[in-house]
Amino acid sequence: MNVNPLSDCEKTFILEAASQKIRLDGRKKDEYRPLKISYGLDWGNCLVTLGCTRVFAQVSCEIYQPNNSRPNEGVLQISAELAGDNKLNDLTKINQVLERFYKDSKCIDLEALCIIAEEKVWKIKVDLSVLNMDGNTLGCCSIATLAALMHFRYPDVVSTGEKVVVYSSSERDPIPLSLHHHPVIASFAIFEKYDFIILDPSLLEDKVCDNKLSICFNNHSEMCGVDIEGCASLSQNLLMSCSNQAASVAIKLVDKIKSAIQIDIKNRSSKSFKGLEPAVSEDNGLKLCLSDKIHFVGPSNRENIMEEIDEKMVVDQDVIKITDGTAFTASHNNLQQISNIKKVDKKDDLIVIDPESGESSSSDESVEIINHYKLDDIRPIIGKFVVSDDENSSDTGTIVLD
Repeated sequence: MNVNPLSDCEKTFILEAASQKIRLDGRKKDEYRPLKISYGLDWGNCLVTLGCTRVFAQVSCEIYQPNNSRPNEGVLQISAELAGDNKLNDLTKINQVLERFYKDSKCIDLEALCIIAEEKVWKIKVDLSVLNMDGNTLGCCSIATLAALMHFRYPDVVSTGEKVVVYSSSERDPIPLSLHHHPVIASFAIFEKYDFIILDPSLLEDKVCDNKLSICFNNHSEMCGVDIEGCASLSQNLLMSCSNQAASVAIKLVDKIKSAIQIDIKNRSSKSFKGLEPAVSEDNGLKLCLSDKIHFVGPSNRENIMEEIDEKMVVDQDVIKITDGTAFTASHNNLQQISNIKKVDKKDDLIVIDPESGESSSSDESVEIINHYKLDDIRPIIGKFVVSDDENSSDTGTIVLD
């Protein structure tokens, strides 16, 4: 969770870029970051990734006593919190905006959630966990909320007098929520001095901008709400321009959610459906640069050749020769990260030294055990190798399969 304060140098640099109508990540002013929506095994569980901002949404339901003012309507509750230490940031503002936009817009048919008037109704609860904040947290929470509500199914019930029977999914198919329309929020950051308005701001742009504008539109281009935060004055032309842009973005986002739901329903029919496991294991929930993935020890040369090994193990296997300039790499990461390195380095093979994986006997202290990861094989570890140095060979070293 990034909660570091913004330095004066960073602020000056971002403002200088804004004065030149440039964004730090190279995006256009009306360009969204890559959006990915993944669904879990249970109905209403989804993980939304917007750039490096990640939000997990889970929808649940329970039988609840209705409010006296609306005895024939179900209840919708939305709550967002940070994963980890909740004292780092306050998400009360996001909770208030989401509840206002989704409740006041009446996007859910709450009367369809009534079981027995004035006695029992369904309470729909949306729990949002913000896993990582990298800008536009409100917009990402909005996408996660809508995606989870559209995906959710609640049990079928039958009331006979005072008795209420709730059927399991094996007895009757669960029922999807009845949605009148699909609202979603588009967020803007405004730099008033430079007349620069950007869509989907990053974390740094969010902190430096003069004003933040959040507009909620549905897929019918109908405005559902507006939230303004900041001290900048907004003209009528600016609001109209942002509204038109938000309406266009809302249609695209709703289509993206519908497409993700169709793919999920199709995948559920297959026995190999794994839910959120592929999405979580793809990058372990983190965006790492190349220097974070591996630690380069340095290229081999004549000065750092390993000490001579008295006894060389000979087996009927292929021998991989190491020449000058070969880089040894220390890594404890998974195969997916190593495959990402392959795409950058364009190498067919990668030899990885893993000092924690091998155990040398006391008589062979000079023998180094390493792991060899073959990138075109699904297995993470192919075999163990011994690095040796042959004085009769002109090569700097030889790797022999153990």
